[in-house]
Amino acid sequence: MSKLSKTLSATMMMLLLMGGAFAVDLSGYVAINQTSDTAANAKINAMNTARRQILFNVLSKYADKDEVGVLISEATDDELVDLIASSSVSNEQISADSYLANVKMDLDNDAVISWLDAKGIRNWVPTKDSNEMATVFVVVQNGISDWAELKRIARALNIELDTQTMAGNQAVVKIPLNNRTRFTMAVREAGWKYSDMGGALQIWK
Repeated sequence: MSKLSKTLSATMMMLLLMGGAFAVDLSGYVAINQTSDTAANAKINAMNTARRQILFNVLSKYADKDEVGVLISEATDDELVDLIASSSVSNEQISADSYLANVKMDLDNDAVISWLDAKGIRNWVPTKDSNEMATVFVVVQNGISDWAELKRIARALNIELDTQTMAGNQAVVKIPLNNRTRFTMAVREAGWKYSDMGGALQIWK
């Protein structure tokens, strides 16, 4: 794949982002249960824990999982608060020394992107209501059979494959950036291999 990777990398540099607008949903949900010396401290600990878990769950879809984990573990609670646009709780249960609730948080797109960029973490977090598209380099070793399977996967996810180029057993397509994670998981489950190429996705079977 090394020669192919070099070819695709060169092609990637010449492609322009294109596509229509779409909404981005950077939100997460966790059930949390914390105990402490007082109910107030238990709630503070619960919200801090929920925030870290939600940030990890969401950002792992748009950046290297290990890098995100280290970054969040080393960040202060005050630093992470600035990345949250809004939060809500439900099914709240409080006792003398415990706090239990379901927590939902919406991330601030711009703040998250600025934070990751400032920390040197390569990411593909889409901006809110952006026109951004993800580039996917496809190698179809089995020709029409692989391509037909890929089309079925995309159709099941309601994702349109915007074909840019197709030559031999190679194709370059575009998909909405906020569907990149779902698409990657679906092709992986179907037996495809994948790798990240500086934010672009390369898949082959």
